[in-house]
Amino acid sequence: MAASLHPALRRAVPLPFALLLGCYASSVVATADRAVRTAPLPTEWRPATAADLAGYFASVEVTGAAAASLRQVYYWFAAGGRYTGAALIDGDAGPSFQTLEGSWQFGDGGLVLDGQEPVPVDVAADHLRIRAPGGAVVLRREVLR
Repeated sequence: MAASLHPALRRAVPLPFALLLGCYASSVVATADRAVRTAPLPTEWRPATAADLAGYFASVEVTGAAAASLRQVYYWFAAGGRYTGAALIDGDAGPSFQTLEGSWQFGDGGLVLDGQEPVPVDVAADHLRIRAPGGAVVLRREVLR
């Protein structure tokens, strides 16, 4: 496994001009309409199969101890058993991406990455839930563009 920071992420991105233009007074928008709304997560999960994993996924929820430092996770699982991923981690120097790649397989105990211990994986609609002793990550299937 190799960890690295992508060179394109090293450059600072300027604040968009649109953010500097001001906004409507908060009294214009009702209090209930000011909150960010997220789509509800599925409620009916089943054990995943190897066929459920092939594709591109982005995290929508992280729970447990990892939630303290893990902001976002992306995974690509190739049908042939290769994977690659990136995680945006809050570190001492601020957020940074860590990347990894390797091989995966699916067995009775769940998902096995690079020969490690298997972890249970559940599927519901277009979501995967990868469970580990320290928490879980829920990923939504995305279209890779």
